[in-house]
Amino acid sequence: MKKIAVTALSGLLIFGTMTVQQQSPAFAAPNPIVVENQQPGSTAWQLGPNVADDAHGQIQGYASATSVNQGESLTLYVTVNPAQQYTIDIYRIGSYSGSGGRLRSHVPGLSGTPQPTCPTDATTGIIVCNWSPGYTFTVPSDWTSGIYLAQLTNAAGWQSYVIFAVKDGRPAAFVYQQPVNTYQAYNNYPDNGTSFHDPNGTGKSLYGWNSYGAQTPGTNDWRAVKVSFDRPYSGAGVATFFTFEYNLIRWLEGNGYDVTYTTDVDTHANGALLQNHKGFFSTGHDEYWSNGMYDAVQAARDVGVNLAFFGANAVYWQVRYESSASGVPNRVMVCYKDASIDPVQGPLTTVQWRQPPVNRPEQSLLGIQFMDEVNWNKSDGTINTWPYVVTNSSHWIYAGTGFKDGDSVPGLVFYEMDRYQSNFPGPTGGTNQTFLSHSNYLNWENPPKPEYQQTSIYQAPSGAWVFAAGTMVWSWGLDNYYESYKDARIQQMTVNLLNAFLNGAPKTVHDLKLTAPTTVTAGQAFNITVVAEDAQGSPVPGYTGTVHFASGDTASGVVLPPDSTLANGQGTFSVTLATTGSQTLTVSDAANALSTTATLTVSAQHGAASHFVLATTATPTSGKAFSFTVTAQDSSGNTDPSYSGTVHFTSTDTSSGVQLPADATLTSGAGTFSATLIKAGAETITATDTVTASITGGLNVTVGGAGATRLALTTTATPTAGAAFSFTVTAQDSSGNTDPTYAGTVHFTSTDTSSGVVLPADTTLANGIGTFSATLIRAGAQTITGTDTATASITGALSASVRAAAATRIGLATSATPRAGTAFSLTATALDPYGNTDTSYAGTVHFTTTDASVGVVLPANSTLASGTGTFSATLIKAGAQTITATDMANATITGGLSVTVRAASATLLALATGNSTPTAGTAFSFSVTAKDPYGNTDTAYAGRVHFTTTDTSSGVVLPADATLANGTGTFSATLIKAGAQTITARDTVTATIAGTLSVTVKPGAAASLTLIAPATVTASQSFSVTVTAKDAYGNVATGYRGAVHFTSSDILATLPADYTFTSGDAGTRNFSVTLVTVTTQTVTVTDTANGALTASAQINVKLPLLP
Repeated sequence: MKKIAVTALSGLLIFGTMTVQQQSPAFAAPNPIVVENQQPGSTAWQLGPNVADDAHGQIQGYASATSVNQGESLTLYVTVNPAQQYTIDIYRIGSYSGSGGRLRSHVPGLSGTPQPTCPTDATTGIIVCNWSPGYTFTVPSDWTSGIYLAQLTNAAGWQSYVIFAVKDGRPAAFVYQQPVNTYQAYNNYPDNGTSFHDPNGTGKSLYGWNSYGAQTPGTNDWRAVKVSFDRPYSGAGVATFFTFEYNLIRWLEGNGYDVTYTTDVDTHANGALLQNHKGFFSTGHDEYWSNGMYDAVQAARDVGVNLAFFGANAVYWQVRYESSASGVPNRVMVCYKDASIDPVQGPLTTVQWRQPPVNRPEQSLLGIQFMDEVNWNKSDGTINTWPYVVTNSSHWIYAGTGFKDGDSVPGLVFYEMDRYQSNFPGPTGGTNQTFLSHSNYLNWENPPKPEYQQTSIYQAPSGAWVFAAGTMVWSWGLDNYYESYKDARIQQMTVNLLNAFLNGAPKTVHDLKLTAPTTVTAGQAFNITVVAEDAQGSPVPGYTGTVHFASGDTASGVVLPPDSTLANGQGTFSVTLATTGSQTLTVSDAANALSTTATLTVSAQHGAASHFVLATTATPTSGKAFSFTVTAQDSSGNTDPSYSGTVHFTSTDTSSGVQLPADATLTSGAGTFSATLIKAGAETITATDTVTASITGGLNVTVGGAGATRLALTTTATPTAGAAFSFTVTAQDSSGNTDPTYAGTVHFTSTDTSSGVVLPADTTLANGIGTFSATLIRAGAQTITGTDTATASITGALSASVRAAAATRIGLATSATPRAGTAFSLTATALDPYGNTDTSYAGTVHFTTTDASVGVVLPANSTLASGTGTFSATLIKAGAQTITATDMANATITGGLSVTVRAASATLLALATGNSTPTAGTAFSFSVTAKDPYGNTDTAYAGRVHFTTTDTSSGVVLPADATLANGTGTFSATLIKAGAQTITARDTVTATIAGTLSVTVKPGAAASLTLIAPATVTASQSFSVTVTAKDAYGNVATGYRGAVHFTSSDILATLPADYTFTSGDAGTRNFSVTLVTVTTQTVTVTDTANGALTASAQINVKLPLLP
């Protein structure tokens, strides 16, 4: 025995057990898939460890077409880096008894070279490889239709694939569509970036997240808007084929299904050929469809071709095809993904199928559509899957699986998920849509949110079945190649589906037929027949459901059959009804949503009266008479027309004004009476036989108010500012009864007119009562008033004492204008967000200030009494200052007081200058500022200032007595005497208000030279003379740097050489002179540059003393 799901017989599959005997091909009429998979297989199609990559391009290639017919030629374009020989091994992919592939061609010894870099179009982002052909071959006629892999291997051992489909045009039972559009949409060849959006990378796809280089104009993204099939698929060259499709192919071919293979491009170009098959398979990740594809598949469905979507996220984006630059049709795929930048507008605009202007949601074809992506990528690098959870397990597709509702299959909810979305239309003309699963998962958002997956099946009006897996990995449940989630129940479920595609779905119950007599007698048993029928009215012998019986006759004495099964879809049962008149019988099967009802007439037959039935059609109103009936009935609920007793009436309403009927007899067992009740609400009128008290009955009524005259507003809440609270409005009549018929509209107002107040919108009441929410802001006594918008007299008010919300800030205030060094008063108040005082605030407040001066006095840490407190503070520094109060436990509760501190009265004058070394005789500027004891400027100072100086020289100029403007003034003075000097300013009234400016007066520029020499010298003996440069005021011109030249009337004199004064001379220097000629001589010194600077000395030269 070999475990398989089905038996292969000429491509037709039948429902069977999970383990069956596989027939030998010798006993069957095998289809081409069966024959093909009996050939010797190979596992060598799998790549070794050295898989080529785009960055190095060791060996990669692409085909001249995505698919090729038997007998047609196909060209492979191959790049090899570096240049070397390579081989091509072409494998067909299938089952082959588990080996998975069959070698169909080995091509050795090909010469390969690096092909040119594939350029990127700057406008659309398209990348087209204009490579030279590497190998061209004609597909042999014995190559069975399928998915083929050209395995490329260079001499260094690097490998990759070129994938393509081989077609045979055969009207096989099933046609498999390879999703090459989606391969190409995600293809970012060459994937040579090293980081996200690497500007040095060149690869592009229709997605920004895996595209590199420059952004594509108009997209604000790196993605391309066109992609070309004339380039390799990135990486190993097979896109997601092995992830989502290979398991399905292994299972299909391993079980002998007759299938032929095509691609998206073929469906677009020759979609009418789909109608040659019984079933169409959309497989794997089949996200990108052209308008031609959608039309072709929909048309196939509408002529009876069954559809199976074995993936998810199918038919999501619309694309268009364009020819290549060399004119080959359908080699460029276009998808702008944004209607605003697509140059083609209308039904061919490349947006999501569900979006305008296309408006063809995929759900109308599949029955469900893409919803979300599973949060599948774990932090440890493994994948995260969720279980498939079964619903509607009675559906024929689950036959033989053993599934029950709520059963789960691990691993089948992964990657992208579909479900039904009620805001989009369902299947066009679809009937019997059933959701086969409801599988919960977490989506890709951060943080993840709960979502759910659904599998759908429905039958189109053409009779075609449409199955949508709603999960990307349905194939994982069929085979264990990629992941180990194979499940025999999913295999059987898929067998059932494909068998229905081939032979029609098994007969199912459409309804239950109930046959019963049209007239029966109360209290007497009679037979009914129940038959399970299909939609054509034929019995369904295989029906195994349980039927349940119910009747509109609920009287005592009714006998219904217990829940039962049917024998061969039919059953006869006994029923007894008790109530005369028209009655109903219903038979149903809740598990299969089946139900049918029959109406019968039960003839009169009654016993003696055992009770009264009181009834009314009225809704009583307080104070108004209403009519009711009394009927004497037997134990089966039949009227006793022979009853002759006397009826007495009582009521639960004991209010003044209640009126009940007098004791009375009935006519033919029935009577009509009038009563008036007063109290609104639930009340009862009881009728009792005056002789036999057990013959009794009650009428329960709800008495309505007489008509609203006021509105009553109530609440149990104590409102808090800013917090919504609930209150009730009741429409009451004058007696305080609720008027449930009140239909007026209530308008709300409030005494609280603060910003942020929220009152209910104008509204009606339900049964005279309504509960509403309001938010008030201002603390204290407030009122909400409700008034009828049409009748202002119908009004009412709710008085509430609004509490402040919890304090969120401290409000500081003062009425003072603080003066430096003088204490002033301030208040601190705990305020909620709306400015209300939080009287319950119990925090401790800490005070700080921007004034860091010595002498500042702030309040100690303090609590507030009933949310407020008064404190004293002393600031020192004049100008803008802030005092801040902060809760010591919650620093967000804080507040500041901004004040302008005035200076205290002036106690001194501060003199300052920017020129501390004025030049003698030159005016310089200085300022005088009136300062208080803390160094603040007293802008209010109004005193008069008098100036004196230590320089008593002639020519000194001091300011006249003056006042200051805003406590300060700028003045000019001229000092004469070089050296340390002071200027003193003093208030002319208060002498203690004074201040001094110390400066060092510099001499002016040299205005003269002096020459000091001895009055008498000895001839031929040297003596010293002193040369001094002086300014115009007689100060030594210490800055003099002139050069001096000496002359003499003594032509024999020895004079100093010309000399230039230096800073070390400080304006004066001694020189040595020798005179020779005895007489009075003159020595003169003159500035070499300024002859006006000169001085002379008369010297008496005497003879030396004789020895």
